[in-house]
Amino acid sequence: MEKRPAISVSQLFCLLFISRMVVSMTYGNILIGDSEIWDHLISAPISALLTFVILIPIYWLFLMDKKMNVLDNLREVCGKLGFWLVAIYVFYFLIVSVHTVSVFEKFIFNAINPPISVPFLTALLLFSSCYGAYKGIEAISRASGLIFVFTVFAMIFFLISLIPSIEPINYKPLMYCGTQSVFEGIKLLISQSSCVPAMAILLPMAKGNHKKGIIIWNMGVYFVFVSLILLVMGTMGDFSQTQLFPVYTAAGIGKFGSFKHLDSLYLGIWISGIFIKLSLFLMLTGEGIKKIWGEQVRKRSILIFGFLISVMSFFSDKLELLSSPFMTSFLIWFLIIISVIIPLVLIIIRRQKQKRGAI
Repeated sequence: MEKRPAISVSQLFCLLFISRMVVSMTYGNILIGDSEIWDHLISAPISALLTFVILIPIYWLFLMDKKMNVLDNLREVCGKLGFWLVAIYVFYFLIVSVHTVSVFEKFIFNAINPPISVPFLTALLLFSSCYGAYKGIEAISRASGLIFVFTVFAMIFFLISLIPSIEPINYKPLMYCGTQSVFEGIKLLISQSSCVPAMAILLPMAKGNHKKGIIIWNMGVYFVFVSLILLVMGTMGDFSQTQLFPVYTAAGIGKFGSFKHLDSLYLGIWISGIFIKLSLFLMLTGEGIKKIWGEQVRKRSILIFGFLISVMSFFSDKLELLSSPFMTSFLIWFLIIISVIIPLVLIIIRRQKQKRGAI
């Protein structure tokens, strides 16, 4: 068994919290279409429970051998077929990276419209993310610790700055137009849970109480989503439905003492979060490549994939599908396959081989 880098459970879940929270800034019409954001107040706790259910096979497989991640199990249990199954994970992590870049570009172009080329800005972000991925999980987790602190303070400022602007009349009855928005919200929140399959690889790298970390991470993520919905709807009401990025718009409304237009502060922290997420998923892609072709190819693959994604960013008009509602359904089924079905099959095979004494 290869020597693994070691981080603490708290570092791991700070990293995963940031990777999950970058969705919050772009939470709005760009991802949910005409769905009622207010009804997602019901979707969030249901999604939290479903996330725990989806995590059961991954955590169960991890408990069977805490030194092995899902890629190790695929190689050991499935033989040559394992190479192809590892490739499925590599493809998923690449899709998540490209999807993240696509949403990032759409957000920057529509909400910021910077004076420099957006694809060029994306290429710079990817270059730095490749460096982070190349340095490995320990370096990424150290960077995420600092960004996590800034993220927590930014959320506190966001909360305090918007509370005075809340109008109770903006809180209309839940499911006023039916239950469709609730189900759409569940689909979106689960489909964006790319950190769940990431855990299948990362759990053996962390030392500490994994179960406690999972519970705090999951509850923390959905507590933040519920808080964002309450703040955005309380301050903006139905006006939020007209905004591509209502969370970012709400950030521009709030003020903290003499500080106004805190959206610039949140934007800087959000871009830092995008850097962490891209670094993590490029690193995970490299981990899959290492299982197929070895360490040297892993190092080169990170740069190659980063370069290819940056080239794709110059053709963002051709990548509309990657930030469309179709992507929600695609990602949720992909996530179920690699987070539930494959781990369950591995658990069954490992238990049978253990009974025969084969492993």
